[in-house]
Amino acid sequence: MSGLRLLLILLLLTLLFPGADRARAAEPLQLDDVVVEATRVADDFQTGDVDPEQLTSFSSVIDLENIDPGISSLGDLLAKEVGIQVLSSGGLGGYSAVSLRGASGDQVFIYLDGVLLNDASGGGVDLGQVPLSDVAAIEIYRGISPVNFARAGLGGVINIRTKRSKTGTSGATGFGLGSFSSKRLFGSLNHKSKNNYDFLATGEYLGSDNDFEFLNDNGTEWNPHDDRRERRNNNEFFRRSLLLKAGHDFSDDVRFELSEQYFNQDRRLPAWNNSPAANTHFATERHQLAARLQADALTALQLNLATQLFYSWKEELYDDSQSVIGLGRQRERYNTDKYGGSLFCEWPTAAQVLSLNLEAGRETYSAKDLLRSRPRGDSRRNYFSGAVQDSIYLLRQRLLLTPACHYQLYDDKLESVTNSNGHKTPGYKRRHDTWSPSIGARYQLWGPISLRANAAHYNREPSFYELFGDRGLTVGNPDLKAEQGDNYDFGLVLSTAAPWPCLSHIEVESIFFYSNIDDLITRIYDARGVGKAENISAARIHGLEARLALDLGAYFRLSGNATWQDTENRGDIPAFNGMELPGRWKRSYLLHLENNFHWFRTYIEYQHESKMYYDAANLLPADSKNLVNFGLTMTMPLQTPGTELVCDFTLKNLTGDDYQDFNGYPMPEQEFYFNVAYRF
Repeated sequence: MSGLRLLLILLLLTLLFPGADRARAAEPLQLDDVVVEATRVADDFQTGDVDPEQLTSFSSVIDLENIDPGISSLGDLLAKEVGIQVLSSGGLGGYSAVSLRGASGDQVFIYLDGVLLNDASGGGVDLGQVPLSDVAAIEIYRGISPVNFARAGLGGVINIRTKRSKTGTSGATGFGLGSFSSKRLFGSLNHKSKNNYDFLATGEYLGSDNDFEFLNDNGTEWNPHDDRRERRNNNEFFRRSLLLKAGHDFSDDVRFELSEQYFNQDRRLPAWNNSPAANTHFATERHQLAARLQADALTALQLNLATQLFYSWKEELYDDSQSVIGLGRQRERYNTDKYGGSLFCEWPTAAQVLSLNLEAGRETYSAKDLLRSRPRGDSRRNYFSGAVQDSIYLLRQRLLLTPACHYQLYDDKLESVTNSNGHKTPGYKRRHDTWSPSIGARYQLWGPISLRANAAHYNREPSFYELFGDRGLTVGNPDLKAEQGDNYDFGLVLSTAAPWPCLSHIEVESIFFYSNIDDLITRIYDARGVGKAENISAARIHGLEARLALDLGAYFRLSGNATWQDTENRGDIPAFNGMELPGRWKRSYLLHLENNFHWFRTYIEYQHESKMYYDAANLLPADSKNLVNFGLTMTMPLQTPGTELVCDFTLKNLTGDDYQDFNGYPMPEQEFYFNVAYRF
């Protein structure tokens, strides 16, 4: 009952703060770290960015340009978006995997400033390894992938755009504190001179003991007598990140930029039985360098070009020398190198825009068994990707058609691999190419109402990790085939101003989606909890998405979304045929109320997810998730012009819901975080 009383008090506080007047028609809403839907071109739009006017896909944008995210994660933000689910392993900095419209994290391609984060070596991206202090916007494209991304994912694309330089000098510094000895230090500096040279730097330290309390059933769910409340052991983490950018505008149409992104994280991994003797950890260090040149309005054709060269280096160290988590003693080092280049070209005319995106690169992956001082085999992948799209405007621009095609060529060479148990797998060579045609349509039905429909065929090569992974509770499968599937969606979008004082703006989305996937790769877990990637001959995913946002006068904004989806394993294994795919919630809901008052911004929200199975046989159902979150932000102008003090307080899961995204990995029952930032 105490949790319910607290919820009612916070809801009352949110409702009692009357909001200050503000115009919503031209400016996106910015409140704490809440999702913002954006449809207009950003002020710092560059060639190569996705133009909303050429979009037929269903998309949304999380705008963090003028918001300090505090102590939060990319997974926290994405989990509030319609069609997206995030599974986390427990606590701040823990492993987080994204699912978009029922597609796994391996099938969702995540880009960072135009560079694909999904490595050939590792498949899905760990959302916990993306520091938010560097991020200006997060773009989500559900289903069909825009041509701006040369490699397209079965589940869609998430594009993370880091901060860009602004005119003048500005910056911020501050700290954060929170539950379980969480702490944060951060700073940023931006300068753009009158001679068009600019510099940007951001840095952050984030760490936590993550020793939250949870109910340990000792692995015997049927026997409550041995249950006990404990603190999570060996769950600490720390992370350091740095972003550096330098650029020069040679003219209004030509710009050159260099960037370096550094990331270093060490995360402890708790044992399934929460043993205090566990000392397993996983460390990651990453560099990503890029050089970008943009040139617009070239020749009489008015071509717009953006080209980029990139290099990334990543080293991972997995240490389970005590054999607490995995199968046998392991201490392994994994190195991934990726380099390549891309070219985006756009030819706009009065009635259409023709776009071309080319990318070529090479990825190398090596692993070494440090306990036995022996290499585990080197692998490399050469690839070429190309995408072309024609955005055609018809019927006085009321109808937009976007026929497109993605082409991908892979040339893989995998050397002989010896796993931790001494088993040797022979190496092989493979060359494989795929075509992924797509078409989209957007029709302005009436005024603010538009209809959209998209259809696409996609392919995905298995990653080296899926083929040969041997880390903890996962093992590889070198016999995997490439996935292929078809995506379809159809829906209605409404966005309009309303004439009533109590309701000034309305946004509505309603979408049906359907995916049919052949040779789907999914992890099958045995009774020990060990996962192995397998091809199941077919799978079907379909569902509905709905989103509603109401500006209640000038004071309040009420928004919500819902996703209903059904997945079905249509594979040849009788025990799994007809079962739901593991790790997907069937029902997801979000209800969010926010309010402005002078210096203050408040929000309260409710998240619900239900009906998920941990295993492919559907024998292990997950408990429903019910989260209530509250946030209060105070932005106080200081005496010096252009400076302000921002204080942010966040309560997560304030009713203390007990849930697990991954079986055996409890999440914190309650969390609170306080953040202070000085901006100049």
